[in-house]
Amino acid sequence: MVTLTGAPTMIYYSNGYDLEKRMQSEARIDRIGQIMPMTYIDIMCEKTVDEKIVKALRKKVNIATQVMGEQLKAWI
Repeated sequence: MVTLTGAPTMIYYSNGYDLEKRMQSEARIDRIGQIMPMTYIDIMCEKTVDEKIVKALRKKVNIATQVMGEQLKAWI
């Protein structure tokens, strides 16, 4: 397990299709008492599986926003 209590930056070099896991990983640096600006970086190449996964995650966020009637994170 990685402890990110002092980290203001998260770098993703590989994503999965599970939106909940992505949001949970972001919450590890977006915690109570965090006063520094947070940065999320996705490393991916065009026309790869990673690009398809990020597009699928973005679509899931859009659907969840419509269903819940509230704006979710616009990280992706």
